[in-house]
Amino acid sequence: MDPRCDPRMLPALDALLRLSLSGWRIAGEVRVEPDGTLLVRAGDRRLRVARAPAPLPFRWVVESGDKSRGARSVAGLLRIVRAALDKDFRPIRLRIAPLPLAPP
Repeated sequence: MDPRCDPRMLPALDALLRLSLSGWRIAGEVRVEPDGTLLVRAGDRRLRVARAPAPLPFRWVVESGDKSRGARSVAGLLRIVRAALDKDFRPIRLRIAPLPLAPP
């Protein structure tokens, strides 16, 4: 079964987004629409989190105004939501680079 269609995912994602807003100290609310879309509101920002259509390589699409971004994982979804709502958030970029071998 495609995880995008799993009905258990929506309540878990709703609860995770609510707890995340609280943990990020962002005053906002999350509402589940009848079609399964999550609406996230914080201040003057409005986000729409929906399941991505089947041919896309993403699980979710986050829309803000006329912009949209795809998220492949829960971590990616949380990063997109936080970046859209928290002006002070700076994601940490992990870089892996080869180093010269140390002598034994």
